Amino acid sequence: MDDRAPILEFLKRGRWFGGLDAALQRAIVERAQILRFAPGELLAEEGMPPAGLYAVLAGHVRVMRRLGNGTEVPVHVAGKGFWTGEYATFSGQRVIGSIVAATSVRALCLPAAEFERLVEDDPRRFRAFMKLMLERYRFAYGAVAELQGLSSEQVLARRLAGLAHMWRDDLSLSGPVDLRVSQAELAAMLGLSRQRVSALLHRLEAQGRIQLGFRSVRVLS
Repeated sequence: MDDRAPILEFLKRGRWFGGLDAALQRAIVERAQILRFAPGELLAEEGMPPAGLYAVLAGHVRVMRRLGNGTEVPVHVAGKGFWTGEYATFSGQRVIGSIVAATSVRALCLPAAEFERLVEDDPRRFRAFMKLMLERYRFAYGAVAELQGLSSEQVLARRLAGLAHMWRDDLSLSGPVDLRVSQAELAAMLGLSRQRVSALLHRLEAQGRIQLGFRSVRVLS
């Protein structure tokens, strides 16, 4: 466990993992595998059986969802500290969205079989794991309700704020957040044209709410 002590301490910074009891934290890290992915490789593929629960230790990933016409669109972008794979792992159902390495990625993976063993050893642990998925549900439910009747600019601002909120939770950050997301990805997330998103982003930047970079957005407020 000594060689994984830095991983344990890093993951404790996250809101969900940091709230688990120490014994469960250690058990997850001890039973997990450390995996590496090249840009474009899949951590998990939509429609496949659950592989496990992943934590991003280095690099960035995209969460992709396949539409009815077969097109894949991004629904989330994330970096270090992000946990994913919870729906399929906890429910035993097939993966509902692909997780793609946007850069070289180093990840911790608790295999689905090890998750089952942890819960079988102590069924009370299931509630602790479910807090991760329920927190995501609360966020998604609130986002859907808040977006009703808003202008395109307000929708974009809320989406950026929501992404920044999740990144802060993943690393217990405060203040500005640098999101690794392109204008094309934001356009796909919101169902707007890239030109429209570009104009709206520059308007938000002029208001002092964001700063634009190369394939990135710094959320200031």
